[in-house]
Amino acid sequence: MTTLAIDGGPPTLARMPSYAKGMSYLGDEERKAVLEVLDSRSLFRYSGPALLGKVADFEAAACEAFGSGHAVATSSGTAALRAGLAALGVGCGDEVVVPAFTFVATVNAVVAAGAVPVFAEVDGSLCLDAADVAERITDRTAAVVPVHLENVAADMDALLGVTAARGLPVLEDAAQAIGVTYHGRHTGTMGAAGAFSLQLEKNVTAGEGGLLVTDDETLHVRAARYTDQGGQFVTSYATERGAELTEPFCGENLRMTELGGAIAGAQLAKLPSILEGLRANNRRIAAAVGAIEGMEARQVPDPGGAGGSSLMWFLPDPGTARRFVKALLAENVPAAQMYRGQPVYATPAVLARRTASGKGGPWHCAEHPTAVEYRMGMCPRTEDRASRSVLVAVGPRYTDEECDGVAEAVRKVATALL
Repeated sequence: MTTLAIDGGPPTLARMPSYAKGMSYLGDEERKAVLEVLDSRSLFRYSGPALLGKVADFEAAACEAFGSGHAVATSSGTAALRAGLAALGVGCGDEVVVPAFTFVATVNAVVAAGAVPVFAEVDGSLCLDAADVAERITDRTAAVVPVHLENVAADMDALLGVTAARGLPVLEDAAQAIGVTYHGRHTGTMGAAGAFSLQLEKNVTAGEGGLLVTDDETLHVRAARYTDQGGQFVTSYATERGAELTEPFCGENLRMTELGGAIAGAQLAKLPSILEGLRANNRRIAAAVGAIEGMEARQVPDPGGAGGSSLMWFLPDPGTARRFVKALLAENVPAAQMYRGQPVYATPAVLARRTASGKGGPWHCAEHPTAVEYRMGMCPRTEDRASRSVLVAVGPRYTDEECDGVAEAVRKVATALL
């Protein structure tokens, strides 16, 4: 048996391959678009001496790419979630069902809206389990936020069946799944609205940035105005967004800059190539690894529509999973336990139900008291799966040799540890 690198043997790969997605495609197109904005001296999306409308162009291109009626570009993916919740009118006294396994931004956006996050179990795809969502709904539930985690779409048919029966809106958190489809439908377009992230690690990047899409004109207007201090410039300069609201409301500044729009627009045009590279490399590695006893593959509701940015398995126990990850890293394979193999409510601030003020917030509202509390063990199936998970990242620019090396290393480690 070949000695593992972690035990002193030679690593399978000489160096770790780059698993960057949109970042690895940054080039002349983005540089040209940014310089055009700089030369125009019009960095603000709504005005300037020679406004180019890069953000508006990006929004229009996104609508075309995803088949959505409307889009609002934002300063981050979290901002897009904030805008979506505001558009839906989610606020004080409300509950929002979210998955127990996700990035903390999903939770933070709900808390910032003044609502109480309610955690539901995830299934074998590590996305929301529709049956458990049905058990978490109360008369205070205002929305459900499924997360299309790590470029895999949640089982939206099952989820929409549950929410439609209860008359609840769905805000899709597609931060990690821009361009991913579910039975021919783009993530972000199946619920009332969908939020994307353009952070550096995403399929399409502007460093930071976000996008909210919806087919509902009213939600679009409300979201656009919320991101613009309640409509300071939307009303004055972009009247095509819709008629004046009958009841104005306060908002925030969550706007995207023209520099961000320039980069995002150039990146969006490359999304088909990025996804093609991810999917091809994912297929090659998966085929070479094959089925291995003791490694349960992550479920993928629609394999053909998945983004392909990783392969994930569940191992027999947490200790083996942690050892497996360390061994793969020593072989120069980009591997991890996503979110350290823990549910999002393990985040100390969430467990303690603590906001920046140290008081108040959705959990301590005198007008809308809540009995919702958080503890480890509250979503045992999620905690079990997360603790036994192993993720291997896949990059769109892996060479065939790198793909084969990653697969060889996975099989080498599995042979030694399982």
